[in-house]
Amino acid sequence: MYLYLQLLCIFVIIPNIVLLYLNRKHIHWKSLGVALLLLFFIAVVWDQLSVHLGLWVFSQEEMVGNLFGLPFEEYIFFLFVPLLCINIYLLVDRILLKSKP
Repeated sequence: MYLYLQLLCIFVIIPNIVLLYLNRKHIHWKSLGVALLLLFFIAVVWDQLSVHLGLWVFSQEEMVGNLFGLPFEEYIFFLFVPLLCINIYLLVDRILLKSKP
């Protein structure tokens, strides 16, 4: 049960922990915080609007909990997926910069 949460842990949260460790010296923490806060706000508004308009629904049986009409897992998704994208970008950027002659 709670497949969404399990998938988030395996493919998003754990890789983020590893990448945050690898990128720790190259992250500008204030900029990261502002970017994540902005993206989180946009995603919550987008999802709330989509649920309100009936574009999609969430199964109550499959959710850990509910906050303002959205499952907790969605909030985790909204925070950790953009963080994962930023972490991957930073890692790839560092790898490409090292390989330049």
